[in-house]
Amino acid sequence: MEDSKLYKRLLIAITAGIWIIVFQNAGIIPQFKPTVVEADSALQVKGNVEIDNVVLIKGKVDANLESINGYAKFYKDPRTGQFYVVPVTDPYE
Repeated sequence: MEDSKLYKRLLIAITAGIWIIVFQNAGIIPQFKPTVVEADSALQVKGNVEIDNVVLIKGKVDANLESINGYAKFYKDPRTGQFYVVPVTDPYE
């Protein structure tokens, strides 16, 4: 008796799964796909952006170190107070 209930529930779950796949392929139920954002070179983000996943960046990314830490190419260690040079490449030098 108990095995027949488990067997019926298993068959119902399999049938529901098959119909969900059929409806997704027919376009009735939307499929979950990652969103691809394509932009030209003028994409700018201002303000705060929280990202909970991985972001892959191809190309150049401009980082204004002076606005990040207050110094152009130096980093001040808050524990010791010493300044360290941030390893950056300046293409205009």
